[in-house]
Formats: sequence, structure tokens, C-alpha cells
Amino acid sequence: MTRGMRIDRGSSAVVTGAGSGLGRAFAKALVSRGAVVVVADVRESTARETVREIGADAGRVHVVVCDVTKADDVARLAEESATLAGEVDLLVNNAGIGAAGDVGVADLDSWRRAIDVNLCGVIHGCHYFVPRMRARGRGHVLNVASAAAIAAVPGMGAYNVTKAGVVALSETLAAEAARDGVGVTVLLPGFFPTNIVSDAVGTVEEGKRRLAETWMQRSKYSADDIARLALGAVERGKLYALPHGEIRWLWRLKRAAPRTYARVVGALERRGVFSRA
Repeated sequence: MTRGMRIDRGSSAVVTGAGSGLGRAFAKALVSRGAVVVVADVRESTARETVREIGADAGRVHVVVCDVTKADDVARLAEESATLAGEVDLLVNNAGIGAAGDVGVADLDSWRRAIDVNLCGVIHGCHYFVPRMRARGRGHVLNVASAAAIAAVPGMGAYNVTKAGVVALSETLAAEAARDGVGVTVLLPGFFPTNIVSDAVGTVEEGKRRLAETWMQRSKYSADDIARLALGAVERGKLYALPHGEIRWLWRLKRAAPRTYARVVGALERRGVFSRA
């Protein structure tokens, strides 16, 4: 458990990567609960699309252009957010990209890009926002990881590594910040409809692309569902938010029998299971 927080009118929140997908869903869900929200995205046009879609009253949603891979941008985001929305109660480190390719095959530029966005972007957010929360004795950080951090499916090395890093960072921060009244939640969703595969860096094998798209289409969860469930976990003070029941089962299995899990995944890859739609 970690410290929970009530999200309602008077709360202030920052969402990175809020120009589309899950980030946009977070912004919508937070505004619907009464929060003042800073919509942060590397593209101003998509951030403003989010604001138009929300249609909130003036003064309740603000746009800040921010590239989370740049520490100076995130430092500026923390300062501007405090000016626009007041000191931030909830930081949603959501910005991320997909990354595909086997280890030793995926080019190093793809690795670096995934690490810069998915891991360093979260580190930057924690680095600049958490001290401000500690100074006030309250606040919450919601870091968006992925079930990939648990599953470690072949062909997604860079993505798996960066999301596992987000989990480790969140666990560390939860222990460190608890004494200062700051809560931490890490979200590990499975598949749901999103553009993460189509926008991935690296080369996605056609079979794996079709399989991922099939799993996304079959998911019973939408981005709005994932955002709602994650915010519920924040309010309840949950360190881990695992919306998908099958991912909770997978996590327990891997922790109970890690060597068996590794053998099974290797056998499935050799049989081409991860490349069939």
C-alpha cells in the first residue's frame, strides 16, 4: 500500500503525453472529477485537440508543450504548472512510445529513443515534481508502465526493459517518499485499443503486429476504462494497478515459478506462437 489521495474539485494534475490515447483519457477523467488539469504533450496541436474534446470551462484545462526527454522542458513544466493550476497534487507520467525488435537486431537508435522517452521521461518527471510535493507534505505520482514489464515477450526488448525500469523506479520512490506524505502508483495495463504499435520505433514483425492488433481489438477495456481504474487505484493508495485480470494471474505465476515461466515463454517463441494472429 501507498498513500492514497482524493481527486476532486480543487485538485490539480499534470498529464504528460496527453495529446492522444491513454493520456487524453486521463485528462478527460480528471476533469470529470473536478480537477484542474495541465495537458502536456510534445505536439501542441494534439494537446489542443484534447482540450477541445474535453470542452471544459476556461481555467480548468491548460496546455504546456513539453518534450519529456529534455530535462529542461520538464523543469519548465513543473514551474508553469504551478503558475497555471497551483502546486500539483497528481503527476501522471504517461508519455511513452512502443519499441520493437529482437535484442541484437533492433538498432541502437531505437533503444536510445525508447529509453529516453519511456524511462528518462518518467525519471525527469519524478525529479522535478516530487521535491515540490515533499515540501508540501502531500501529492501523488502515477507512473504508466505496462504488462510488458512482467511478461517480457520476445521481440520487444527495448519496450520491456524501459517499462520494467518504470516499475523499479516506482517501487523505490514509494519507499523513499512515504515518510514525506507522497504516494506512488504504477500502472501495468495489458492490451487495449491504442496507437502504440503503429507508432512504435524499430521494426515490428508483421506476424507480431497482427497478433498485437488482434489482442487490442479483443480487449474488454478502452483507454477510458484504464484511466478510470488507474485513478481509482490512486485514490485507494494502491502501489500496483493491474486492471487486466489475466495480467494479475500472470504476475503471480511468474513470481511463484520464474524458471518455469521463462521456459514456457521460450518454448512458445520457438513454436511461433507470438507471431500468429
